[in-house]
Amino acid sequence: MSAITQDGANSWRGRLIAVLLAFIIWGGWALLANWHSDPAHAAMAGLLQGTFSGVLTLLMALAVTALFRRLPDSPLRVLLPALLIVSVSFTLLYLLHSWHQTPALWQTIIPPSSIAFAYCVFLSLRLHREARALTLSNEAP
Repeated sequence: MSAITQDGANSWRGRLIAVLLAFIIWGGWALLANWHSDPAHAAMAGLLQGTFSGVLTLLMALAVTALFRRLPDSPLRVLLPALLIVSVSFTLLYLLHSWHQTPALWQTIIPPSSIAFAYCVFLSLRLHREARALTLSNEAP
């Protein structure tokens, strides 16, 4: 059995759980952040944010890994994937919620984008540590 199916975080079940949690947490957050408005706008903001967060959660680890592997070994290698991914996702969220006329737009998109940035940096740091350990083990006599 491969490591991908044994490791809960990398299994399809683990990924599905992460997607569902992102949908519930950030969709629920958007619902609450917009509750002062009419319920229809709040519900739509929750569905938009939850769906976007679920899809982004599924794609984020793949994107960080792909970007990290393509960048040269430098201090920017840890921050650049997070900056690129969150810049694109923040822009898409802004456009999506602007199009929907989400009443509490900034309160809706800043918290999940902040957590997404922290998660991307965490993933990059983990990849950096793994790459460094691999390099050190290859250099050992």
